[in-house]
This record gives sequence, C-alpha cells and structure tokens, in this order.
Amino acid sequence: MKRWLQLLKTKLKTRLISRKARQQWLYLFVAPGLAAAGMGIGLSLLGFWIPLERGIYNRLFNTRNQLHPLQWDERVVVIAIDDASLATYGSYPWSRSLYSKLLTDLMTVQPAAIGFDILMAEPTIEDTQLGETIRDSGNIVLAVGGDNQGNQVPISPLLLQATDDFARIGHVKHITDSDGVSRQAFLYERHQDTTVESFSIALLQTYQENISRVVNQEQISTVDISAQFLDNSHQEDISIQFLDNLKRFDQHSPAWINWPAPVHTRKGNHNRSQQGVHTVSFQAVMNNDDVLNSLQNKIVLIGYTATGVVGNIEDPLKTPFSRRIPTSGVYIHAALLDNLLNDRFLTALPYRWTLILVILSAFGSGLILRPLNLGGRLLFMVGLAPAWFLVTYSCFVGAGILLPMVAPIGTTLLGMMMFQIAEQRERQALTDLFAISLSPEMADFVWQYKDELLTQGHIHSQELTATLLFTDIRGFTSITEMLPSKTLLAWLNRYFEVMTDCIMAHGGVVDKYIGDAIMAAFGAPVSQNSTAAIQQDALNAVKASMAMVERLKDLNQEFESQELPTVRFGVGLHTGPLVAGTVGSRNRASYSLFGDTVNIAARLQDMTKQLTKNSPYPILMSEATYQLVTEHCTISAEKAKIQLRGRTAQTTVYALSGIKTS
Repeated sequence: MKRWLQLLKTKLKTRLISRKARQQWLYLFVAPGLAAAGMGIGLSLLGFWIPLERGIYNRLFNTRNQLHPLQWDERVVVIAIDDASLATYGSYPWSRSLYSKLLTDLMTVQPAAIGFDILMAEPTIEDTQLGETIRDSGNIVLAVGGDNQGNQVPISPLLLQATDDFARIGHVKHITDSDGVSRQAFLYERHQDTTVESFSIALLQTYQENISRVVNQEQISTVDISAQFLDNSHQEDISIQFLDNLKRFDQHSPAWINWPAPVHTRKGNHNRSQQGVHTVSFQAVMNNDDVLNSLQNKIVLIGYTATGVVGNIEDPLKTPFSRRIPTSGVYIHAALLDNLLNDRFLTALPYRWTLILVILSAFGSGLILRPLNLGGRLLFMVGLAPAWFLVTYSCFVGAGILLPMVAPIGTTLLGMMMFQIAEQRERQALTDLFAISLSPEMADFVWQYKDELLTQGHIHSQELTATLLFTDIRGFTSITEMLPSKTLLAWLNRYFEVMTDCIMAHGGVVDKYIGDAIMAAFGAPVSQNSTAAIQQDALNAVKASMAMVERLKDLNQEFESQELPTVRFGVGLHTGPLVAGTVGSRNRASYSLFGDTVNIAARLQDMTKQLTKNSPYPILMSEATYQLVTEHCTISAEKAKIQLRGRTAQTTVYALSGIKTS
C-alpha cells in the first residue's frame, strides 16, 4: 500500500510539472512566436519585404557572375541596329526595304529563326516587298506590342497580308518592377478569347520546326544543335510536350528570368567567362560575309541598341547587372530564349511556403535563443544573414530556386525581439517576486538557474544537499544599547556588506539576515547531486568562513578608527540534506532552507562561544563537513565531542585551526 501511494504521488508530481512546463512553453515561445509571425505575415502582405528581396535578387546574380558566370547559349545571336549602323544607313526610321535586303542576305546562310523586335504598326509602301520576303524566308517572327492601357499595337495589315500567314506573331510584353529591373516575363498572354504566345516562344517554335526539317532532310546529328528539344525518334512529340508544359506561365503566372552573364562584354575584358550574348552589328552583317556565315542555324534577333533611338528609349531594359544605365529591350528576348533552350528558368518559392517559412522563423528564433548566453545570441545575430545568404545562394545556383531571404531573417529578428521582451517581462516578474521572497544578492544567482528553480514565476520546492554557514555577532544586544539607531544600522550594514562579499566570492549565497546573524548556503538553491560538487561546496564554505575571519580584522580596524564597537563572531558549518522552498501567503512569501542541517549549523555557531580566545578561528564544523574537505586539503583542527542543545547524543565537531591546500 505504501509503495502504491508513493507511485501515485510521483505520477501526480510529474503531471503537475508537465502542466507547468506547458504553461511556461506557452508564455515564452508560443506567445512571442505568434506575435512575430503575425508581424512578419502582415509586413509580407503589405509588401514591405519586396524592395529588399529585389536587392537580394540582384546580389545573387552579381555574386554568381563573379564566382562562376552562367554563359549565354551560343545559338542566340542579336543583330544590333547600333550607332555604326545608323552612321552607315542613316537615321531612324529606316525604309523597310532595308529589312528586305537583310532577309535576302540571311536566306543564303539559312538561320533557323529570325525575329524582328521592331514594331511595324504604321503602313508603308515597302510593306508588300517586305511581306513577300518574309513569306519566302518562312522562318520570321514579328513583334506585337501594347499600349499603357493593355491594348495591342497591331502589325501593319498590308504587311501581314503580304506575308500570306507565313510569319509567326509574338507579343513582347514583360514586367518591369518598381526599381526598373526586368525579372519576369509573360510567355503567354490572353487577349479577348485568344492566347497569344510570346516573341520568344514563337521564335522557339520556328527554330524547332526548321531544325527538325534539317535533321530529317540531311540526317545530321542533333547532339550539338538542339539536344534538349530533339530526339532522333520523337523530336516533334518532345517539343510539343515541352511547349505545352510552358503554358503554365499564363498572364497570371509569369516566368522568372535566369539572366546569364551581363549582356555586353566589358570593354578591354577578354576573359571568356565574362562574355555577353553574341551581338553583331547590322551593317557588319550586310557587308561582311564571314559575319553573315556565322548565323547559320542560329536564332537571330533584330533590334535597336543605338543610343538616342526613339525605339530604344521607349524600350529600355534594366537587368540585375545594369540597373543604373539601361540596356536595350531586345536582350530580354535573348534571355528568355536562353532559358527556354536550356530549361533554366528560375522557380520562386510559392507564396504559401514563404508564409510557412516566415512562421517557422518566428517560432524558431525563441528555441534557438533560449539556451544561448549573451555572447551566443550576439554571434547568432551576426552570423544569421551570411548563413542564410549561403543557403539562398546554394539553392539559386544549384537548383534555380529563389528562396526569400529578407522575410525569414526579418521575421527571425522580430521573433528574437519578441522573445527578449517576454524574457524581460519574466525577469521583471521574478524581480518583483525576489522583493518579497529572496535576499537581493540571491536574485542574479536564481535567475541564472531559473529553469531548475522556477515554474511560471513560482519557486518550487526541492530536496538538495548543501553546506550551511551560520554566523552571529557576540554581544550584539549590549552594542545596540550603546549606539544610536542610525549609527547602529550603518555599522551593521557595513558588517553585512563585508561578510557577504566573502561568502559570494567563494560561491555561496546569503539565504537571509536574522537580526545580526547571517545564514548562507553553499550548494543551494540549485540542487547538487554529484559527490564532487558537494565536496567542493563544503570546501568553499570552509574557505569563505576563514576569509570572513581575516576580513573581520581589517573591518575592526576600520571601526576602531571611527570609534565604533568592534565585532566578534562565531561560525558554524554543517553539510547535510535540506528542503528549499517558498513558504507564506500570497501576500507575503519567504524563500528559505529547512531541515535538521540548518539547526545543527546554528547550534555549532552557538557553541563557538565555548572556544578559548587562543583559538585562531572561531569556527566549528561538523564531522560531515570535515570528512568532505579533508580529502582535498590538509585540515588542522581539534576534534571534540559536545552536547548540542536539543540533542540527546553527543556530536563530533572540529575546531578549525588551519588549512593547507595541496
């Protein structure tokens, strides 16, 4: 029956501790985590993180370009209407017969696909000639633009009619963020009841058809031409399936552009790793057969790059590499083609997963900070951004995944702030508790070990083994009669200050002041279970009591110089089991140590009055304390058996006369 009751008691105690632990978890982790998560999600919904995330996006590209640049696909070539071309053929606008001449020359080398990133909305007398040339070429894509109201800017009807439907049409719409950088583009766009493919998709389809025709007719290897889209036995099916999968990028789901290296080669830089997209001048193509021959089986984009051209001014392009000085809009189609040919569009983390990451960051910050000290927390804060950038960069380079960086880090910092506030509130609550239950010098010690002592702001009782130090001033009653109350308090406080410093310097804590007496513990209020820890606590108590005796000599000289009474005291030391806990009412509580160990230490202190004046140290220790410390040092002590008040059997005690540590 007794064993069953003990088991029931243990289970009830375990449940109570578990319940209190859950309450503490709710207060320290759940509440701050919810607050931080709410703030992080709210800032996400308000778009607060977006400008900062865009800056990280730019940094990812520039870092990759410095470490291991992503090369442009060599199948994509830009024929640039540049300053040299304008100097050769005159200022903008050009006669469309010049485009007809270019196409006639290109037909001799047979590029796989040719795209005009030039809006041809106004009818001209050259439209018929250009349209017939486009029809003869059979591999031309024309651009459809849009106005600020979302309406299409159509191609000249006369030009379209002359092509006899031998030209594909693709829209050139892309997204420009508030900082001017183009990071996304629509591969498909819906107008009324029809879906219009993008300029790059139309070029890709034309390229696929023409390369497939070459493969079928000439039976050449396709490994170096279009390994991704062509298969010797299922070329067309693979291409159609791939293009159908791209339709997930509709007008609501744009594609994230994976920009290769900067579009232009840096002047004077001949490093292959820094080369931009292959760009040739319009006038060079028209006048140089070697340049013309290099365009065979290529995807050719024709667009304005000259400075000061109206078409270029209306179609500026900023990339992660050129945010201050815009480049030409034709290069965004080159980037899209590069991504299509190599299937390397970026994938942004879905918004719901971003929110989940924000929530995890909010709650995880408290879990990480809880076991860390101040130095560890500062180190975590300093290393958080570089560590997460490394994770983000690894996903960006290795898998083409765009992870949010600013939102998780910002939310983590918010979580840390919320946790610090909750912890500070808990500390303030404990400080208020200390004011009614603990002596001030014990406050920091208890806070350091709060997890072992406290549950929801309450000090729970525990059993422990510690060494008690009890000291009392001799003749205090007569001294109180000699001194005025104001002087007496100053004198007594000075004595307490010096003695307390000695106790705390050796790892002890003052449990309470009882009139002129001091009750201190070594090994409390945190439970010490190991034999080595208990022995060390006993040794610290002996050293502290000896230090008190030595410091008292200097203190008495100070009192004599002020014509104040000197102090004589006795110290009792005993090691044994104790119960530590809070007693009292909800209005007034007191934390203290209870048990026979306290009584023995107090009795030993009282018995020091019987020591002779020749004793070097007015210190008595029990045999339990003596046996613990004699293993670590050489103790000079006189052994005696005395009768303690309130006890029938005699008690073995030791009067300390010296100590020598080995």
